[in-house]
Amino acid sequence: MEPKRLPREGKEGEFIDKSRWGAELSLTRSHLFWAAVLLLAAGAFFLLEKFQGDEQTDEQVHMYGWYAAGYVLLTLLGVVLCLIEFRIPHKWRRILGWVMLGAAPLGAFYAVDLINSTRILSFPLRKAVANYLCYLMVFAALYALCRRVWVTVFAAGAIFLTFGIANYFVVQFRGQPILPWDINSVGTAITVSGGYEYTPTQQMALAVMAFFCVTILAARVSPQGRGTGTRRFRMAERLTSLCMAIALFFLLFPANILSSLGISVWAWNQKVSSELTGIVAGFFANVQFVMVEKPEGYSEQAVKALGQQLDGTDEPVPLGEPGEMPTIVAIMNESMTDFSRMGTVRFEPDPLPYIHSLQDSGDMVWGTAYSSVYGGNTCNSEYEFLTGNTTAFLPVSSKPYQQYIDHEQHGLPRILKSYGYRCVAVHPGKRSAWQRDEAYPFLGFDEFLDGSAFDVPRRYEHGLTSDRSCYDQIVYEYENRGEDPLFLFNVTIQNHGGYEDEDFETTVRVADKPGEYPQAEQYLSLTRKSDDALKFLLDYFKKQPDPVVVLFFGDHWPNLEPEFVAELLGTNEDAMNIQSMMRKYEVPFFLWANYPLEGQEIRGVSLNYLSGLLLRAAGLEGTAYTKFLEQQREVLPVITAIGTIDQDGQVYKNGDATPYDDLLRDYAVLQYNHAFEEEARQTALFAR
Repeated sequence: MEPKRLPREGKEGEFIDKSRWGAELSLTRSHLFWAAVLLLAAGAFFLLEKFQGDEQTDEQVHMYGWYAAGYVLLTLLGVVLCLIEFRIPHKWRRILGWVMLGAAPLGAFYAVDLINSTRILSFPLRKAVANYLCYLMVFAALYALCRRVWVTVFAAGAIFLTFGIANYFVVQFRGQPILPWDINSVGTAITVSGGYEYTPTQQMALAVMAFFCVTILAARVSPQGRGTGTRRFRMAERLTSLCMAIALFFLLFPANILSSLGISVWAWNQKVSSELTGIVAGFFANVQFVMVEKPEGYSEQAVKALGQQLDGTDEPVPLGEPGEMPTIVAIMNESMTDFSRMGTVRFEPDPLPYIHSLQDSGDMVWGTAYSSVYGGNTCNSEYEFLTGNTTAFLPVSSKPYQQYIDHEQHGLPRILKSYGYRCVAVHPGKRSAWQRDEAYPFLGFDEFLDGSAFDVPRRYEHGLTSDRSCYDQIVYEYENRGEDPLFLFNVTIQNHGGYEDEDFETTVRVADKPGEYPQAEQYLSLTRKSDDALKFLLDYFKKQPDPVVVLFFGDHWPNLEPEFVAELLGTNEDAMNIQSMMRKYEVPFFLWANYPLEGQEIRGVSLNYLSGLLLRAAGLEGTAYTKFLEQQREVLPVITAIGTIDQDGQVYKNGDATPYDDLLRDYAVLQYNHAFEEEARQTALFAR
């Protein structure tokens, strides 16, 4: 008896025997087209992965052979799947579809963590389950939307692969993984991404090819067409998937099941934290820090009580007597730090000879400042300096400019405006980077000059506006300042990563290992140019009859070769304790004036205190809040998002108990009122 022949699901005019299993070669135009597309994509991606056999060890060549063989096999498998039609009973197609929906999140988990070289093979079961649930939530939500297995596998897989690849490059360039608040920074990332080299890795190539194979397999063996199953069955599938996604959302976030499954965040070392927890689970675990909660003991009465205590305190002693309101220049220099102070690696020649000569002169205030960020997130350093607030009291890896600066904020610019200063911000990058164009007016700046508004010719170093061009613009603003006193805040960009410009002339070498760390040597050569540009600027101001005070500081360390950083610190990333980690956040600072300053070295100060020191150097009084900060600096000179250092040099990891918790609580209470209250803000504490 002939088997009953029914229309193939989703394709009119074709018939199959639904009661039998089988497979057949199908050389239709459509199948051949997709096979050709896959071959072309595979060839292009394979060629992008660089390999120079002459420069590789025998072991690396051997491993490359295994990679190439695996890549070719995956490509051939994908082509075969494109050209094969499977005859599978509909009931089994449903079962296979559900199996693929359950297995695909596990495959995505493995692919993302393979790309990022996490320690996935050593994960305990509960951590693996935690990661799986994160992926499953997204797959379930997408299936509820489309109810097509292959579409879900393709869309969710593409989302996670893109995230995994992006995370790999972000870690390479910034030293930190992608975190929830970085989503707001995509525009900024694109703006500064041109200086980096993007070379796909072997793990990426294998993961992408495996993704194509799984997607094609899903399209071949899962139910075909939108109309499969009764309407009630289709609704039940969607509803089940939606309920699963919602349930997982509540388990992962409000219920915070991730903590119970061993997923915890190391705020002070997010890179290692993500390696130990899994990339996506680590990302989701950070979501719990989105909300800014009121600090313990916060109330309007508590803020007023602190204000009353400050009323009876004296104004800090000035560090200089300019005689009249000086021109104030604050320069936050991109990725500027002084590796020679580590004492572990020698450089030839000295990358910062002029700055070192200033330090030796004894005519200025200088020392080591501590940033809260590493390898990027410049906006946080700006925020701490300009407001006196610390990101230590904000959610992990917050970006205040993008998250919280949406109303008028008090800080250094508004204090200076109360004296009649015109406040001008100068940054040669894109206006919208870190949403500076929106944040600066809220902070009190009268004008923001980006690169397109420069009045002087711009020169470039490794594709970015040079420090010298920024200082030429500062001179231009000074010479055209008018009658009002002037405050200039310059954020430079010259030394921004990456440090892989083949046309850039390297002039500074690592003395004992020349050429071994090309990124570090290119960075050091850039800082020497920064040093030369700074000499030009200060030589200019030395000759001016009117008083000028200059604050110079770095925003964070550059992200360089891990081996070089390990040599600097005497330990690698995995073995770092909090003391070693804090050294990665040291940046130089100094206060210079063309009038006498009380010369001194300050061995440790975090960026949130620098505006108070600048006011003292300018001979200007601050606010009750700046007085509080100066008093606190005597006890806790360093408070960052990573850790706190007391006056005796004792280091405490951020979040751990300290003997100074009461003082820190007072700071947190004042800061919350300062940054987040509008109607209940005690303005008299923060404004003159």
